Amino acid sequence: MSSLSNLPYGKILDYWYERLDGHKHRRKFILTKLIEVFTFKSQSGKARESGNFIEFPEPIYNKVPEHPVIVVVAPVYVRNKQEATNIRNLTESLNKQTYKPESIILVDDCSPHSFDANGCRVHRLSKNFGPAKARNIGKDIALELGADIVAFIDSDCIADTDWLKTISEGFIENRKCNILSGNTISFDEHWFGTYHNINGTLNGRKLKNSDLLLYGTTANLAVAAEVAKGLNFNEQFPFAAGEDIEFCFRANTAGYSIAYIKAMMVMHNYGYNENALANFKKFRNLFKKYGAGERILLEQVPNYYAYFNQTIEISVIQ
Repeated sequence: MSSLSNLPYGKILDYWYERLDGHKHRRKFILTKLIEVFTFKSQSGKARESGNFIEFPEPIYNKVPEHPVIVVVAPVYVRNKQEATNIRNLTESLNKQTYKPESIILVDDCSPHSFDANGCRVHRLSKNFGPAKARNIGKDIALELGADIVAFIDSDCIADTDWLKTISEGFIENRKCNILSGNTISFDEHWFGTYHNINGTLNGRKLKNSDLLLYGTTANLAVAAEVAKGLNFNEQFPFAAGEDIEFCFRANTAGYSIAYIKAMMVMHNYGYNENALANFKKFRNLFKKYGAGERILLEQVPNYYAYFNQTIEISVIQ
């Protein structure tokens, strides 16, 4: 989510200009990056001193069994027909998994529009609380069902057929990690979708000189039961922006390390279409939301940029 926003504009653009040396989309990307950063900074506020970096503790090894019980949790807030279609696409992909989940829980955050749950379990809330609370309720239900792993995904995503199989194997192969994050690519065949792939918008941030992550995003995140029992998402975040970063930061400081699994793939539908003006507004609104989320994140983790500056993006270069 973060956009190197503690750096001056020139340094951000210089970074990407060098990063994309020889890439066919370099100039177009740089122009779009300028729009992104201007929009992001307009909401995130003035850049702050980065503070102190303290190494995370030694990883706690996970206790996931060889054949784990997996429960999928997706917060849902459906406002229109297109978002109802997104739910259908999501549930169809989850029902086709090669590794069958114990349950698929859609936590309906008091949606104003109806949707077809496609056989999945629905837990409807009495009013709109936001995705952080919806995930907390979902993971608690998952633990009651005996989950060894809680797999989080967003309502506008489509999971790869082997998503849960990859998650199951990923915990066994990465015993020092209690959280896994995957490869989240754009479903949209549109320039902004390509931009998000290059940018690594939803792929988290990898710690330099390490195979571990600072954070992964809840569009594609799996946590072992011990993490789900011990940590809640911070409900002071009112919308889907920054709450996953803050959650992962607390997990890291508690010794719950995060691995990136490239084969753990999810497609995210940003909702871009043939309407250029609508797409531009949608792109800007996305980074306005991310900027507002970062403002809250920095209140919760004032030295966040000391850690962010030790990371690199996970890009799907095209």
